[in-house]
Amino acid sequence: MQEIDCVLIKRDNEALIRAHGGEICDWLPSPDQDTPARDAQAAARRALVLNAMLQIAFKAPISVIRQWIASNGLEGELSSSERAILDKDDGDLTEQERTNLYWYIEALWALAWAAGKVEDLDFNKPVGRELASLMPNLRENESSEAFMSRAKLRPRLELFRMTDLYYRLHWWTRTAQLHGEPSGDVSLDIVMERRKALEWLLNDDGSWDDVELST
Repeated sequence: MQEIDCVLIKRDNEALIRAHGGEICDWLPSPDQDTPARDAQAAARRALVLNAMLQIAFKAPISVIRQWIASNGLEGELSSSERAILDKDDGDLTEQERTNLYWYIEALWALAWAAGKVEDLDFNKPVGRELASLMPNLRENESSEAFMSRAKLRPRLELFRMTDLYYRLHWWTRTAQLHGEPSGDVSLDIVMERRKALEWLLNDDGSWDDVELST
């Protein structure tokens, strides 16, 4: 396992944020580097669930998504909030629930980066158009088998470095919002959703609904 130099990573990420016109918090600590991380299979299963639930935001019938998840053995990966949504009928889904599911696309993009499916996770760039092609096609009832067989993760050092960056970006964009200040082309919502996926990866304790995102 590569040694993680938290001080160096903090310094490099702060310099990157400053270069983009952002603010940093000098006393903001580094993420915990000693927590056990999730493995590639767990990451792949979470990505599959995110992708499936995302389709509901795109108006896929809940019954179809529920059946796909069950037939691919992913029911055990669902969080409490996801189970609650799958128990609903289409007409009972609120606009807020659809909005929350739409934001899954950012977490899914972060997991695609973590799996080495995409090269960059630039914090000021949107989700790439290739994301859909990386995932099973639920419209055609494509199974998760091929996706799972190719599951892998970047080295922990890379994951930690990116998590640290998004943690510090989260502090900047949250602080800017609280003070009514702009954060340019860096969106708090996007940063927060991507950070959630990265934090979830680096700590295998707790559910998707309970990822710690304090700043």
